[in-house]
Order: sequence, then structure tokens, then C-alpha cells
Amino acid sequence: MLQKVQAFIKDKQLLKKEFPVVVATSGGIDSISLLSVLNELGYSVILAHVNHHKRKEAEAEQQAMKALAKAWSIPFETTSFYEDKTKNFHDDAHNQRYAFFKCVADRYQTPYIATAHHLDDQLETILIKLMNGSNLFGYGGISSSWSDSKHTIVRPFLCVTKDEIAAYAREKKLTYFEDSSNREDDYLRNRLRHHFIPLLKEEKPDILQKSQEFSNQLKESFSFIRKQSINYLKQNHNRIDRPSFLQLDTALQKDILCLLFETHDLHKNQEIVTWILHLLHTTTGNKKITLQQGHCFIIEYEKGFITKPDEKKQFEAVSLCLSETVHWEKNRFYFSKKMPQNNAKYLKLCYNDLKLPLKIRSRIKGDWIQMNYGKKKIARLMIDAKFSTEKRKTTPIVTDAEGTILWAVDLASSSVVQAQDKKGDIFLVCEEIENAKRH
Repeated sequence: MLQKVQAFIKDKQLLKKEFPVVVATSGGIDSISLLSVLNELGYSVILAHVNHHKRKEAEAEQQAMKALAKAWSIPFETTSFYEDKTKNFHDDAHNQRYAFFKCVADRYQTPYIATAHHLDDQLETILIKLMNGSNLFGYGGISSSWSDSKHTIVRPFLCVTKDEIAAYAREKKLTYFEDSSNREDDYLRNRLRHHFIPLLKEEKPDILQKSQEFSNQLKESFSFIRKQSINYLKQNHNRIDRPSFLQLDTALQKDILCLLFETHDLHKNQEIVTWILHLLHTTTGNKKITLQQGHCFIIEYEKGFITKPDEKKQFEAVSLCLSETVHWEKNRFYFSKKMPQNNAKYLKLCYNDLKLPLKIRSRIKGDWIQMNYGKKKIARLMIDAKFSTEKRKTTPIVTDAEGTILWAVDLASSSVVQAQDKKGDIFLVCEEIENAKRH
């Protein structure tokens, strides 16, 4: 298996040995095996583990990962995630995990984050996409790599099966944990894994390889179409010019609409896409279609475009890692080793005590901050400071990765931060964007 993974990494150009690799390690057989394989192949690996605190075994697993990293003489990074009952747990946990992995990658100055998805995961994902509906890219399942402006997610195990991984783990006598929830049938993926996919394998023993071929073909087709979609929206300033749009192939028209949705972080509901496409072909007047999150699709004067809601993104939380700059409402946040010389607001912090990523968000009902004289409700502090209703909504609240409030900008910093002031070695800077432009 070692040679197969090595050849796959080389063929897909997934990794470069001059950069370390952050390995997302849950403690299960797949991620432990990936950590072992990459380590054996000579890559500098970092064991990155997230404790979700959902199972009684979680604490023991975290300590075992720490011990494993020590035994293998590799770096160990961990963080905790606590469920927010107001959000979808799986989506929120996924987002929090990847935000953490990216922060770890920044800390070790590498773009690479490796996950242990394999061919069995690929087939499961394709089947789920077929059942739930998707686009050309989604039907292709999991990609061997995916990049944003700074990071590259790689999946070196997309050339091997679960059985091959299990055989490798037995051969190497690897110690790993089994998530008891994987044996339950509560989730669609588990039901497919336990009942449906074994039948497919019995009927077609090479179904995993065939599903990967299917994925590759769809990804190649999607890549060709997506390049044209990007060029079209770039030339038309993220708008649809109906006369030229209607001359395009239907597959390209659909992908342009999907890409337009993606640029606004909107879910690509195929029924909505099909309906908008129908209106672009048939309507003679102006039209307004309500989308999710208060967005609208407007057909007006031979143009089609998406409008942002009146309620701006000021209420959406953003994550801040060490080497990033993020925007929230009319503010820009970043870390600096030097004290700001302009009129920027800042907080002096101790890097080693920070629990990253930080979160910048608006006030939530019940928010409190630890002061030297005890806990204080953020709402009461705002009332005492005579903040207007608008300012209460737009005041940035900065928390650490565990949700502890460190700073209510223009209002108060916590005693946790004040205790770090003397040994602080890094500044969290908050600039008003208009002021930042002048300096």
C-alpha cells in the first residue's frame, strides 16, 4: 500500500517534501494509518486532533493522540469543540475543524492539510450526492485535492480501499480507536456502508475502482466547464447578459448560475437554478426571485444578477488565524508583532496562551465577560456606556476557539486578557476600514 500511496501523491502532485503536512487525526484507523504512511514516506507530519466532547471516550482519545505524537517524536496540536445547540452539529463541527487545521498550517508555515478519505468514502459520497441531488462537481464526489488562496487539502488515500488500510494497520500493529457511532444506523452514510454497499461489492467486486473512474471523468468535465463559467462572469462583472447568455450551451448556463450562487455563499438548489434558467429564457419583463438568507435574483433590463440582503453580513461570525486579515462589518482584524502606530484599536496578547482560531461576531443574548470584579453581562455594559441600538448590533465581540469572550471592542477586555498584558508578545489589531484606507 505504501508504494501505491506514494505513486498517487506523485501522480496527482499532492505534496512537496519541503513543507510539513498537517494530518487531521481523529484517532480512528483511517487517520492513524495516514499519519503512519506519510511519516514512513518521509514527510514531516503534524498530528492535529479536535476533541468534540461528544463521547465519553473523547478525553482518553485526546490523551492517546498526545502520547502517540510523543512516541513518534512529531508535533501535536489539539483544540476543543463544544456543540452549539442553535446550529447543525455536523456542519458546524466540520467548519470549526477546518478552521483549526488551517490555523495549525499557518503556525507551521505550510499550505498542506491531509485527510484520510479513501475509496469506500468516495463511493458513499457519490451515492449520497445522487440521492440528495447535486451538480456536475458534486456528483463527482471527493476530490484528491482542493485549494483556496493559502491552503491545500489533500487526500492521499483516494487510491486505496478500507480493506487495504485495515491490512496495513494490522501489519504495522497500529493502535487506534473505534467510534461507536459508526456502528449505528442513525445516519444515511452508515446505512449505505452497512447494508447497501456490501451488496454492490458482491455484485461488482471492482465497484470502488469504477466509482473513482466515474469521479475522475466528472471532475475533468466539470473543470472544463467551470473555466468557461469563470471567464463569463469575469467579463460580465458577475452579472448575466441575457442575449449572450442564451447563446450558450445549457450545461454552461447552469454552471454559470451555480457559480453565481457560490460567489454569494448560497446553497445551489437545483430546482431554483432550473426555475431561474426558465425565467431567463421566457420572461419579457423584470422579475425578482427570493433566495436564501435574504438574497434575491433580479432580472432587469436584459441583465440577471444576485442582490445582497439589506441585513449585511455583520451578524455572521468570522474566524481569524495568525497570518490572516479578516473583515467584519466596517472593521479589519489582524495580528501584528508591533504596536499599531495609527488610531487603530488593539489588544495585547500572549501568543502561547492563545486558543486559535479567534472568532469575531456580534453580541448574542446572554453574553458575559469576565472582569476583575466578576462576570458582567455585555448587554449591561452597553447600556451603561449608552451605546445606541445600532452600535450594540455592530460592536465586534472577540472570542477564543472555546468561546470565551476576550474583547468587546470599544467596551471592555476580559481579565483573562489583562493578565496577559505584561508577558504579551503579539497585538490583535482592529481598524475601521475607512481609517485603514487613510493610513
